[in-house]
Amino acid sequence: MNKNNQNPYAYYVIFTHIAFVVAVPLIFFMGGGIWLAERMGWADWTKIFFILLGVTAMLASLISYIYKLVKMYGGTDGKPAFKRSKKDSDYFYENDTKN
Repeated sequence: MNKNNQNPYAYYVIFTHIAFVVAVPLIFFMGGGIWLAERMGWADWTKIFFILLGVTAMLASLISYIYKLVKMYGGTDGKPAFKRSKKDSDYFYENDTKN
């Protein structure tokens, strides 16, 4: 992020997104897959398959999210990955408190 756009909540949101991007595929594929394999009585190699599937999904989503962050905040092409809304003004609270 540039020097003029340092909002502490933005860093918290990015950190929270990264935590969810890592945790959700691992919980869904690994936890759910191992539970399903045990419940259905499948072979042990299916648990390994679900673990690898969870790690692969987590890495793919993490790489995709980091790529979008780089394009949004540090890309060299000058075109942002996401179009910011006028509601998301960084100066909303400053303008609201000025009298």
